[in-house]
Amino acid sequence: MSGTDSGEEANLIDRLRNGEQEALVELYKSNFAMVKSYVLRNNGALEDAEDLLQESLVVLWQNVRKAEFELTSRISTYLMAVCKNLWLKQLSKNGRMMGEELIQPQAHSVNPDHGQNMDLKKIGDALDEMGETCRTLLVMFYFDGYDMDTIAKTLNFNNADTAKAKKYQCFKKLEEIVKKRYRMSDFLR
Repeated sequence: MSGTDSGEEANLIDRLRNGEQEALVELYKSNFAMVKSYVLRNNGALEDAEDLLQESLVVLWQNVRKAEFELTSRISTYLMAVCKNLWLKQLSKNGRMMGEELIQPQAHSVNPDHGQNMDLKKIGDALDEMGETCRTLLVMFYFDGYDMDTIAKTLNFNNADTAKAKKYQCFKKLEEIVKKRYRMSDFLR
């Protein structure tokens, strides 16, 4: 939820823990555009986005009520990780998985609480085979979530379009490395 400070986030978590359904409605409204955009870009429809966000909110609702649960990211980041993971499973089950989905690291954790996992290690190993510029660009975009303007400035590209073209080249190189080394089943659990 962009623009939300940590106090507001903590308040939302407390409201969820107390069973306040209005907090879920707020989270649905504030995160729907992000989830819809992701699903529509990745072989889905509006109804898929609605269902996916609802499922993700149920996961969050269930997890925040566990005593050992500790949210280590923004709520929107957590929800998006859950959404991406659920959508990956759905795409895989339907045979609609796309190349980029194989590599996006934030999409692979079955439980977003677990942080590092073997999937990230596999991607990290493949990234290590790439040149510094490609590695940095892909990490900034896929892991850190920077936009193309920021990446262009950081890496001294002429503009965002140049950064986007370079990201595409680097991604294809990474995809080639990953496809040579691993099977799809290595990433799905």
